[in-house]
Amino acid sequence: MRIAMFFWSLELGGVEHMMVELSRELALRGHDVTLVLARAPQPREYNPDPSVTVVRLNAASTATTILRLANHLRTARYDVLYTAMPTTNVATIAALRLSGAKTRLVISERSNPALEAQHSKTWRYRSAFTLQPLVYPLAHAIVAVCRDLADDLAKFARIPRETIRVIYNPAFDDRVSRSSEESTHPWLDSKDRPVVLAAGRLVVQKDWPTLLRAFALLQHQRSARLIILGDGPLRTELERLIWGLGLNNDVALLGFVPEIAPYLAKADVFALTSIWEGFGNVLVQALGAGCSIVSTDCRNGPREILADGEFGALVPVGDHASLAAAIRDVIDRPFDRARQIGRASMFSVQKSTDAYEALFGDLLAQAS
Repeated sequence: MRIAMFFWSLELGGVEHMMVELSRELALRGHDVTLVLARAPQPREYNPDPSVTVVRLNAASTATTILRLANHLRTARYDVLYTAMPTTNVATIAALRLSGAKTRLVISERSNPALEAQHSKTWRYRSAFTLQPLVYPLAHAIVAVCRDLADDLAKFARIPRETIRVIYNPAFDDRVSRSSEESTHPWLDSKDRPVVLAAGRLVVQKDWPTLLRAFALLQHQRSARLIILGDGPLRTELERLIWGLGLNNDVALLGFVPEIAPYLAKADVFALTSIWEGFGNVLVQALGAGCSIVSTDCRNGPREILADGEFGALVPVGDHASLAAAIRDVIDRPFDRARQIGRASMFSVQKSTDAYEALFGDLLAQAS
């Protein structure tokens, strides 16, 4: 199959990582795969596999992106075109219609549309959600990355639930060596007390204040340390909260870290405190490292990934007291590492690619 995958860029992020992983695995299986990127190269990007062709449209606006993508699709004549996220989904539907190409289009949703729309800060992002009920039915297939997200998308975009296929993210690759011997941070390399680890963008969605207040409460009960990996606009605000809670000697904001697996392998607990998710790739990464997990029971993803609490403790969103208690309990009674890793294999690159390959093949068979 000649497969194209379209996104804005390969700038470091969850969707971009998924695009790189999926494109590599499809190319390894003998497909002709092209990553079509709207923007010029960014300062920090993922590197796609050499077997994957990269086409850059170098477009500075959405309108220019649609026009250039339409021209490219008109001449390239791909069998299947795949994209993700509301803005790119809408832009790609418009470009394909404009191109007149017979390419089969698969769009995917990766976060709760109602909550994303509620918290969106730009008109472009808000307009994508307004257009979903009108344009999503024009795609040949719609994918959601977990079951409850499919339910929420069907309700929000007024799409029949049975038309949405669930395919988990390619979040775990058991063929990649993840050494726990790599140097990380002194608190982990020479551990003298339990370490709680968290990772993600420093944004409202991740609800870092609840984590910090839970950790402050935990400190009254037992000595521990907290490491947070990630950058974002709330860093200064969180630094003030850390000082205000008297945690400055026991909390480290390490910024962006390209590879978090060694940190996960050494941590006692991984904590996720999101208000909402779309899937929760980092939870699968934590499982893959054998790490014990405490997560908010938010929509969408954590309950499904953790099998209703079998592979990680689930606590109410925004409840710092329950979070502190769950972290304390998991430190005392960690989850079995081998079972955690086994659960991660349910969300492997290979299984995800199997599902996408089958979907793409079905679409081509229907078109012939």
